[in-house]
Amino acid sequence: MLPNLRRACHQRKPFGGKRILRYKIRMPRPISLALAIALLASLGACATQTGGVKNTTKTFTTVVVDAGHGGKDSGAYRRSGPPEKVVALDVAQRLERKLRESQLKTVMIRSSDVFIPLDERVAIENSQKNAIFVSIHFNDSRKRGIRGVETYYHSGASSELANRIQAKLMTIPHSGDRGVHTANFRVLRMASYPAVLVECGFLSNRADGKQARDWEYRELLADRIAEAIVEQRYGPGVYQPSGRLALQLQPASTGPAGSTPAAH
Repeated sequence: MLPNLRRACHQRKPFGGKRILRYKIRMPRPISLALAIALLASLGACATQTGGVKNTTKTFTTVVVDAGHGGKDSGAYRRSGPPEKVVALDVAQRLERKLRESQLKTVMIRSSDVFIPLDERVAIENSQKNAIFVSIHFNDSRKRGIRGVETYYHSGASSELANRIQAKLMTIPHSGDRGVHTANFRVLRMASYPAVLVECGFLSNRADGKQARDWEYRELLADRIAEAIVEQRYGPGVYQPSGRLALQLQPASTGPAGSTPAAH
């Protein structure tokens, strides 16, 4: 028998003296007003916690640039080249310079070989107004054959920026595409604004490691990330590479050796 049914104790003899048994359905008690308010409050708190990232990808004026690791934390390290903390800082500094040249305000999490705890990095990124956060890293793996670039994000507000950065990095010749993924990294999970983390290649891989040791390749990495950020804010065609890199990116002449393209 269902638990909400109980047998009635009342007995009547309305027809020919036959007893009729009656059953009553016990209805659940109404939820108290205090309990209802508490439930609504808890749901509201959950919505604030999971949806609290402000989407500034079309309005940001500041870019917080984070060079991964630093100081006592070397990150990925291989005998054949510098540790991750060194090459990540170099790319981050190049990126920061390009963003400033594009009239964007920048904040560097670290500008030298110092150790910055993750909680402090989060505090710095969230102290900025109308900003986005970009963290630069290099990867490592026990499988030496794994190579390529990948970009991570956590909030839905960060997805478009992450995909744009990955697409720009894939225009670098011989780049390996490991795609765009979500991740629960603290600097992404705790961010109040759109935040992405870029893994610029595997130092454990011979080809990727060789590229990471080349300053021109690191310049290309910074340039493509900067281009993606500027386009995300202002639209395609706005970003202009500077100096020597602009000359390197000019298309080669298709005419005979030593000739110049015809004027149009």
